[in-house]
Amino acid sequence: MKRHVRVLLGALVLLSGSALRAQPLSVKDYDDFYTLVILKASNAGKAEWLASYDPVVSFIARVGKDVEALPVDTQRAFAKAVHDNGYWKGQEIRIRNASDPFVGAMLKGGDERLKPVLTPQGYDAYRRRYAQGSRGYRFTLDVVADRPAFYALAGKNIPRVSELPESTSIVNANAQSWDDLVADARNYPNPTERMDVILRNQFNAIASALSLMRASRLRSDAEMDYATAVIWRYTGHFSGKDGWEREPLVRIPYAQLPEAEKVKDRPVWQAVRDVVKAATSQRDRRVR
Repeated sequence: MKRHVRVLLGALVLLSGSALRAQPLSVKDYDDFYTLVILKASNAGKAEWLASYDPVVSFIARVGKDVEALPVDTQRAFAKAVHDNGYWKGQEIRIRNASDPFVGAMLKGGDERLKPVLTPQGYDAYRRRYAQGSRGYRFTLDVVADRPAFYALAGKNIPRVSELPESTSIVNANAQSWDDLVADARNYPNPTERMDVILRNQFNAIASALSLMRASRLRSDAEMDYATAVIWRYTGHFSGKDGWEREPLVRIPYAQLPEAEKVKDRPVWQAVRDVVKAATSQRDRRVR
């Protein structure tokens, strides 16, 4: 284990020359990230996992700075690809599942139909939902007064609905397609700030994909899936270095993951790759 830690500390030193400063990353930097960090990262134990934490997180943060410097139109193209093929795809499945208590970004029914099924405080908060701020609104089941009637409006039949905890998430402003998110931004007190929030929500996933696509050779699908899973052990949650204790997926060896879990992010990085290809093709046509 000590040798493993020394190798990764050496990798961090090698990468720090450009990855931790404002200098542009080179193709060699991306190659080194893959071979010296991704392929050597281990989650056999907490110490091994932590040994890779700084090298992974620091490099992805540096690529994120590159994403921040891209033209806004390019950022939006990447953001749409990531959001619609990642977060939104998962939320859409939940919304369409008649037994899932989550209903999406909006409640169904007008004021007259919603008022009787929500608590007075919940009804008022929902009507003023955009005032929650540019990070978006969220509601849990505690705003609902009549659960069966509420879910009847949503076209859902939730098993044992009376037993669900009040903290159950039912509404999230971000649970809609990218185009709908952009259109909805105008309803916020500060639409420009809201647009910045939803753009930046995608930067981490964009940086993760680009960190593997700017190397000297094209990675296979299996390589991309594995490397993406390694990156998300560190950047795919909000627990930071406490992720070992708080995030069960962090501790599961890749070989033991269900196949569906291994490939779940493939549509995301493939969509980013398609945006890169389209941009490259467009640039080549201008050169000609």
